[in-house]
Amino acid sequence: MKPKLLFVYNADTGFFNKLTDFAHKIVSPDTYACSLCALTYGNLTVKQEWAKYIKQLPLEVEFIYKNEWEFTLSHSKFPLIALQTNDDTLELLLGADELNKLQTLDQLKEKLDKELLKLDLS
Repeated sequence: MKPKLLFVYNADTGFFNKLTDFAHKIVSPDTYACSLCALTYGNLTVKQEWAKYIKQLPLEVEFIYKNEWEFTLSHSKFPLIALQTNDDTLELLLGADELNKLQTLDQLKEKLDKELLKLDLS
């Protein structure tokens, strides 16, 4: 398996959950629980700047909701960004504490770029 970049949202799947998230982002954005969602999505769709950034990454990517996350024993604080390597191990790149401090999409991209530069992706 090739290394894969995993983006795990602090949100659950399902229509009702998505509707609740949508309303929460509009009514009270400062208390919205998923900083990764808030940085990368507008009210309805993914931000084009983020979509373009994701496409240029040198890795396969996967977006996961927290209720679909298989690695809760080792990583259970969301949101997070991790690298799943060839031997199916995980390396946490950006955890919830770091992601929650970010204020802009540019800060997220810079932080992730720095983490990816540290990796040996050959």
